[in-house]
This record gives sequence, C-alpha cells and structure tokens, in this order.
Amino acid sequence: MSQFEVLSAQAHGHIRVDEPQLVGEFARRHMLNIELREAIQAASEFPLFISKVSNTNSWAISALCGLAPGENVFCQQNQWLAHYTPLCLKTLPFLIQMNEQGSHTLLDIQSVAVSEDKGEALYLSTGRPSAYLDAKQKLLAERVAAMSQTTELLNQLAELNLFQPVDLIIEFADSTQQRVGGLYALNEQRIQALSPEQLAILNKHNTLSVMFNILGSIFQVNRLIRLHNSRFAERAVSNIKFETSKL
Repeated sequence: MSQFEVLSAQAHGHIRVDEPQLVGEFARRHMLNIELREAIQAASEFPLFISKVSNTNSWAISALCGLAPGENVFCQQNQWLAHYTPLCLKTLPFLIQMNEQGSHTLLDIQSVAVSEDKGEALYLSTGRPSAYLDAKQKLLAERVAAMSQTTELLNQLAELNLFQPVDLIIEFADSTQQRVGGLYALNEQRIQALSPEQLAILNKHNTLSVMFNILGSIFQVNRLIRLHNSRFAERAVSNIKFETSKL
C-alpha cells in the first residue's frame, strides 16, 4: 500500500532510493498510463487502449501489461523485460501533487525501493537535492507537461467521437473465459471519415501518427499472451478476442 509524504530535506534527508528494487513496484501495475509523446515507443512494446480517468471527464492512454490486477507480465524474475520504460514508471517512487497553492513533490515512503542505507541519496549533507533527486524532479516536470498535452488532445479526439468501447474476451486453455471491460479503442472507420480540415488539425499536432500506432499496437496482445503463459502456466491463455460496441 502506497503512503505519500510531501518531500523535504528535513523529513527525508536520510532517505535513499534503491533503483533496482523499483521493478518490484512495476510488477504490481497491470495498466500503465502512457503520455501522447511516448505513445509511438510504447506501441512497439505494449497493447495500447484508451481509458476514462476515474471521476473525471478526461481520458488517458493505457498500456495493458497484465490480465489481472497486480500482475505485470513484463516483470519476471525481478527484471523489466520491455525495452521502453514509460514516464509513469521512471518517476517512481515520486509523484507531483497539483493544487491551488502550486505543486509539491511526493515520496512514497512505503515503496520497496525506499531505504535508509542502500541506494541513491535524495539530499546532500548541506540539505540540497542530490543529482539523483534533481534528475527525478526533471522527469516529474516532464511528465506533468506531457500529461497536460495528452489530456488536451485526447479530449479533442473524444469530441470527434473517435473512441469506441471494447471488451476483452480472454479464453483460457481450460476452456473458461473472462471478460475485461472499461477500455476503449480508436474507431478506424470514423478516423477515415474525418474531413480534410479535421485531419489537418490532428496532423499539425503530430496526433495522426500516434493514433495509427495505437491502432497497430493491438498486435502486441500476442506478446502479452506469450509472457502471461510463461509466468502463469496454470492459467494459460489460448486467445484474446475483442468485442466492440455497435453504438
């Protein structure tokens, strides 16, 4: 269970982060948030879907990394198997909290990577941030900017009615099935029906290439199945089907 505290030299001057242990954090996340600027790289590794952000009218790009909560099949034997590491993982065990007073860096003190005697120090003896913490805070700032861009452009795609609900029908080797809902896919027919003016606007923001990479990422489901079966042989998957709404 995560427990976040506002980061400060006074409270966390003795804290270190053991980066190799962060794979343990990765392993608990079966869905990863992907920002628009990294979607093309992520599409070469993971199947990408669109999802609704809880309790908001915003959207996110989500990489499917496991077939059940708490299972990330790209983490095996304490190793990260993907060639690309998304920003949402690179910034761990930190988060940025945004409020009316500004922004604050938060530290997950319950992270398996947080230690008092092993890893990268967060602060120097003078109380100044270490080079390690400086690098993490730059990544956090990069992610905040990327999240803002992602939200804006995905909301634009939603206004164009380009998202379509999709359920995953997971077929197991023992002939049982499991349905996973709550995901959305891009509707290729609606994309093709966009006007030249709409396409030009999307192309101006380099969104079209991202959209087609998201569409193509569906083939990474085959890799997901292979990794799942190598780790969970007792729950081997034979196939995953996609059922889209006709609405």
